[in-house]
Amino acid sequence: MTEVITKLSSLIVPFEGGAGDMVDWATVESAYGTEFPSDYKEFVRLFGHGTIEGRIATLIPVVTSDPMVRRIAPLSGPMKSDPDYQRWTEPRVEANVLDRVLVWGETDSSDVLGWITGGPDPDAWPLAVWARDDATWTAYSCGMVGFLVRLLRGEFVRCPISDTSLVGVPHARFLHDREEERLAEEGVYPWDD
Repeated sequence: MTEVITKLSSLIVPFEGGAGDMVDWATVESAYGTEFPSDYKEFVRLFGHGTIEGRIATLIPVVTSDPMVRRIAPLSGPMKSDPDYQRWTEPRVEANVLDRVLVWGETDSSDVLGWITGGPDPDAWPLAVWARDDATWTAYSCGMVGFLVRLLRGEFVRCPISDTSLVGVPHARFLHDREEERLAEEGVYPWDD
């Protein structure tokens, strides 16, 4: 395990029922036409497809043509063409940068979390966050796991997402979608407390 995933593992506690997903990375990367960052692969192995405190949903890549399956995907066409999604906190000189955003997560506040793909090294991809509260994109020079560590530790000068409830949470709970579905069948909503 890398140092950054070890840090995240000390900050996130999986619900009972387990976590983690097995992904055939060769098949997935062939279908998506790109490799995925190594920290993200470790995250998927340990945690996977689920939610952190019911606030941040993390997605995994799935090879399917079913539009109803929630998975990692490029930004939708309507989002890329909507002027409300064109603003950046810093001037962007790259044309069509939104064409390169690959979404790995979302928040319950409708924020979008993704990578700006491109370049030969996925571990060097910047992270991009569209925060609904100010309707702008911000690029961060850290990986997905480093972003979550900094968020949970409260290390950002300004909270990068619209909901500040995860800032400084010492032990956030992670609920895998499998377990959430099982609990829902029992009529249990785990985030009520």
